[in-house]
Amino acid sequence: MTRIFLGALLLLFSATTAAQTPRDSIAFATACWQSVDLGNGAECRSAQIDLFGSKQSIATVSYPASKHATQIVQLDGKGAKTSELGKAAEAGAAINGSYFNMKTFTPITFVMVDKKILGRTSPGELMRTNGIVAIRDKRGRKVDIFACDTAEYPRIARRYRSALAAGPMLVSGGKTVEYDSDNSFYTRRHPRSLIGMRPCGEVVLVVIDGRSEGEADGATIAEAACIARLLGLEAALNLDGGGSSALWTARQGVVSHPSDNRRFDHAGERAVPNGIAVRAGK
Repeated sequence: MTRIFLGALLLLFSATTAAQTPRDSIAFATACWQSVDLGNGAECRSAQIDLFGSKQSIATVSYPASKHATQIVQLDGKGAKTSELGKAAEAGAAINGSYFNMKTFTPITFVMVDKKILGRTSPGELMRTNGIVAIRDKRGRKVDIFACDTAEYPRIARRYRSALAAGPMLVSGGKTVEYDSDNSFYTRRHPRSLIGMRPCGEVVLVVIDGRSEGEADGATIAEAACIARLLGLEAALNLDGGGSSALWTARQGVVSHPSDNRRFDHAGERAVPNGIAVRAGK
């Protein structure tokens, strides 16, 4: 709780986006977070908080990258629930991945696993896909999250072992990334998934639940960026959201409230073709 509290207090004195107010920072810092120790420095936290004049239901998993293997999982022409992806990878935690064709389960953003390119960013995704989570080493302990356009994919393929493109970037270089778009993807409240990093080297997986009025209203992109900053992230990348958003741990099961069944429970997972799995290192 200390890290979150201090980060929120610092944000009281800095403007991030118009969506956030000092009252939001105080509400975030003083929220009743439920915490579960996942072992090896990893932790799951969840809370319902009144933010932005709405009810936000947030679940996070944080872990030191140097003590865990971060893995991008890509299925071949099929989909599976995020919890199933995590279990198959023998992971301790998992979050859904990036955008895909819901009929064919084909990825529509750049995906590379163990130097094999399994997906490419389609022209229709350029309006939001402007970042990447990339893994440098075979052990999955060196994770980078940064802004990246399609022209940089060849360099990514040379330098990194695995990578997953998504977007938009929410935080870059410790600063909120702002977008001037009236597209409903940006301006309407939806469930959101994101991955980010803290300056201390922790990776944070986040799901902001949505589509359950009064329990989980969901967030705009600007609000998701505010939450990322309140969590102390210096880099944060938006992943696929909506009915795809799901966060799972081996110890607790599904910890978010996936919305594909239109109920505020843990049973509404949607099948997805890829995800990010986390396994404690040996």
